[in-house]
Parts: sequence; C-alpha cells; structure tokens
Amino acid sequence: MQLSRLKTRVGSQEAHQGILAVLVMLFFIPVSASGEDAVVRGKIEYSKVNQQSWDGLTLTVPLNQLEATLREQVEWPMPAFPAKFDEWNNEDKLAWSEKFLASKEGKKFIEQRETLLKQAKVFDIKFDSEGRFVVYDVPPGTYALSARLDRQIEKTTYAFELFAQLEILKDVDEVSLPPLQVEITPILKTGDPAPPFEVTGISGDELIKSEQFDGKFLLLNFWTTAGSNAKSDQEMIQKVYSATKDKHDLRLLSINVDNKRESAIELIKTGNLAGSHGMTQGLEHPVLFNYGVRSVPSLWLLSGNGKIAMTPNEIALWQQEGIALESIISDRCSGKKLSLHSKDSLEKRP
Repeated sequence: MQLSRLKTRVGSQEAHQGILAVLVMLFFIPVSASGEDAVVRGKIEYSKVNQQSWDGLTLTVPLNQLEATLREQVEWPMPAFPAKFDEWNNEDKLAWSEKFLASKEGKKFIEQRETLLKQAKVFDIKFDSEGRFVVYDVPPGTYALSARLDRQIEKTTYAFELFAQLEILKDVDEVSLPPLQVEITPILKTGDPAPPFEVTGISGDELIKSEQFDGKFLLLNFWTTAGSNAKSDQEMIQKVYSATKDKHDLRLLSINVDNKRESAIELIKTGNLAGSHGMTQGLEHPVLFNYGVRSVPSLWLLSGNGKIAMTPNEIALWQQEGIALESIISDRCSGKKLSLHSKDSLEKRP
C-alpha cells in the first residue's frame, strides 16, 4: 500500500487527506477571478525534521537546483478487472496484469494511455534561491506538481522530491500555495550499513533496539492494518519466517505504522503472528525516514553484521523472476549467488 499523498482542490477551502498521507496539506488563498487561466504561485522549503541522517549528515541541496513540472492529470477508461480482484494476493495480481498487457486489449489500452499522456499540458517550473516559483496561464484542470533530484552525500545517495496534486477550478485568476515540503529519501542498497533503530513494542511497555538482533539475520517487516491485503500479506511473511527461522537462525521484527495500536494488536492475536512486534504510531518516526519507507508492506533482510542483506526492491525483482519469497530469503541467508536477468533496476529506490 502506497503511503498516499494529499490531494487538494484549488479554489475551495477544503483539503481531503488520504490514508497515511505523508506530504503537505495544501491550503490556499484563491483570488477573485475574471479570466479562464490562472497564475499559480508558491514556495518550497525543507521541513524542520528529517534534514539529518542517522549518522549525523546534513541533508540539503540548493533549492534552485531542483526543477519541477506541473503536469495535467488525464483520465482513461480502466480495464475490466476480474471479480474480487482487490482481494487477490500480489502474485496473482501481477500475473493477471502481465497477461492483460500482453493481450490485444492490453496493447490497445497502452496505446490509448500514451496518446492521452502526450496531449496533457505540461509546465516547467524553476525555483529561485529562496524556493519561490510562479506558473502563468494554467487552464482549469487537475495537475500534479513533481520534482526529483538524486544527490550523493558521503556514501549514500538521497532523493530530494516534491509531489502535490491540485485542481484549478474555473473562474480562478490566481492561486497562492503555502510552502511545499521537500521530501528526502535515502536510496539504500544491498551491502550498505543498516541504519540502527529503536521502536516501541506493540504493547507500549518496552523498547526494541537494533542491537538486540546483532549476530542474527533479521527480517524487518514494515506493515499496516489498512488495505484489503493486510491479513494475507502478514500470513505470507509468517509462512516464510516459519520455514526459514531455524535453518538460518533468522529473527522477525514486524513494525506497524498505524497511528493507533488496537487494530494491529487484534490482527496479531487473531492471526497468532510470531516474531517481535513494534510500532511507530504514525509516519513521523525516524526508522521510516532512515529506511526510506514509502509504501507498505516493506520487507528488508538485514545481516547479522550490521549490513543490508536485501532491499524491498531487490526482493521484488527476484519475485518477478518467478522465485518464491521463501527461496529468496533462504538463498540469501545461505550465501547462494544467483544472477538477475537485469541488474539495472537494483540501483533504483527501494
């Protein structure tokens, strides 16, 4: 489940926050209008939190080095999904999607999508040294404002990103946005040092620290009770853990990211979920920033010597090769070497 970003109606005083919204809430000041197109003004800035890495590095780039686009969001007909598609597990969803995209109907869907995307209006945005920007002549419609710059700081690459979605209503001449926050995400790779962590136990009466797992392989499982696949996702991880824990002296730490613990505790009890259980009680926890967690479930394998043994991205790539999750984890714990068909994607954000 993607940690969803906020959507805002520009021209209204309301903003609706989705589940696990992690970006900024855009309130705005609409100005009385007389024309058809609008001027959009705003400013970007760094938040007061998450500007420092776990090992003390200051994480910033000059704001005028960021370049963004304001892109019109287009709609196209969705495929006819099978009944109860949302209840399927991820592997079945992926298999159906691949089959659909290879079909005549799927290829036509992609062609229509590409045509609509080419017709979308796109505005380039440049920021000054203070992070200010202005966009002229923006017609009514729904737009996504986005930017990304990857920068290596010491030995780690960080992604500096912006994302906001807004709707320009008719009869609005000018829109003034409040400061938009620049998100910073570490791009961790296999072999990188595993950031240390400290989380509260699910019951709230203990602290769980990374050093408790020194010398052991650790499955680090970030999860949420939100979404229709929450139960099945955790059952799958439990199955993998049960099959590999004794063979490789493996430990499991499941960290729930919900704001409240009640739903997580209920699922843990009813599902008899093994392993250690912690929680962040929301999305503003250092462990989520340090591991760059942007969607859940997010499964990591840490080695016993303080290194990252596998990232979620690498695990997903192996699964796309048709290898079962149990085998992926077991092979890496045992030191077995395999080769992916394509290694390029391993450099992308986990």
